[in-house]
Amino acid sequence: MKRFLIAAAFGLSSAGALAADNPYVGTWKKNAAESFGMADPTGQETTVIRRHDTVLDYTWTGTGSDGKTETFSYSGKVDGKEQMLPGDSGLRGAMIATPSGVIEAKLWGPDGSLEDKFCILSAPRKLTCFATFTDGKGKVSLFKEVFDKE
Repeated sequence: MKRFLIAAAFGLSSAGALAADNPYVGTWKKNAAESFGMADPTGQETTVIRRHDTVLDYTWTGTGSDGKTETFSYSGKVDGKEQMLPGDSGLRGAMIATPSGVIEAKLWGPDGSLEDKFCILSAPRKLTCFATFTDGKGKVSLFKEVFDKE
């Protein structure tokens, strides 16, 4: 089964910000032309962020080049506590606030893999993510994933 690299970490905005004023809230689509190092470079990914302050609430959906679709959600405090993520990917996740205000996302797969990701707004409608992915056998790879806001 092909593994999708997941867009799940997003910079932390000020607490209590209204969704309309929060640049992270909205629908984000993977920009394959600007992304590299992805396990499935031609796969499509969409992340819908509904809330982004001291609570992160989003759903990720990916469709691989093989046509298989996977989805998962995170809804909870940015407190570093590991939790099962609803969806069909079998992931566990933890969202950790860093001193710089960017959220570190850690996602563990059922195969023992780990994705450790940081995303920043690199332009008003562009989210750039940098991550390491360690597969279930311990092989580490780096990737950059770019998302454009719809």
